[in-house]
Amino acid sequence: MVQSSADKKLPLLNKIPEPLKTLINKIREEHYPELYEPEADGTASLEEALTEILDVFQNSGKTLCHLRFVWLALILALVVEPTVEYYQPQNNFTTSTLELLERWIFSEIDSNLSSARLNLELQQEIDNLEAIVSEPIDLVKNGEIANLQIISESRDVFKNAIRVLDREQAKEATLEILQDCLEGYAIFPGSAGRRDLFDWWLLEVVPASWYLLSPRALYVGEGVENPEEFQIERIKKLQEISSQVRSIFTKNSST
Repeated sequence: MVQSSADKKLPLLNKIPEPLKTLINKIREEHYPELYEPEADGTASLEEALTEILDVFQNSGKTLCHLRFVWLALILALVVEPTVEYYQPQNNFTTSTLELLERWIFSEIDSNLSSARLNLELQQEIDNLEAIVSEPIDLVKNGEIANLQIISESRDVFKNAIRVLDREQAKEATLEILQDCLEGYAIFPGSAGRRDLFDWWLLEVVPASWYLLSPRALYVGEGVENPEEFQIERIKKLQEISSQVRSIFTKNSST
């Protein structure tokens, strides 16, 4: 297969298994009406494309597949967090949910952290956060229809990020996150830029999730006051988590 110049700039894309790489290349050649692309002729379905990617994830072992779904949810929740904070600055679930995802990842891969007590604590926190993020939106404070859709879909990303922790719900919850981000308003309103967002997910987030690494860049939606700082902080956080994960994997393989 001849590499395009874009491929050469995506080292992770070149390292992923050939079936996934072939699928990504096929999907990136299509045009989707859901992304408001004028070239779309209706023959390609965005939902089918997303499902095909998630199906490939499921071809790996159950534990690793689940970790990849959670990692993908973590990346997108980090990107959506500013949307929630812009419309609901006093929310009390975004930071807690991100911390929960991180703790769950470590508890899943490190036998030294796994215990009945920790699992119970995690489940209690999951239950508490699910209740908080499922609370009805205050229509008095957020009465504009446009705002309600943005708030609802950005909150849904966090609600489904929590659902991803349940292995039985992981694929369905991940798909709903993707729909809220790529088709909905969880990251930004309007139709402009949908394809760029999709390409970022397809070419950066999918390979990064496959290897539990940070994307080279994060998509910055509207409302982020300091885009460079936003990028640096969140990529650094993902890199730290990834480094610890790989250290634990190395330790486990040596024992």
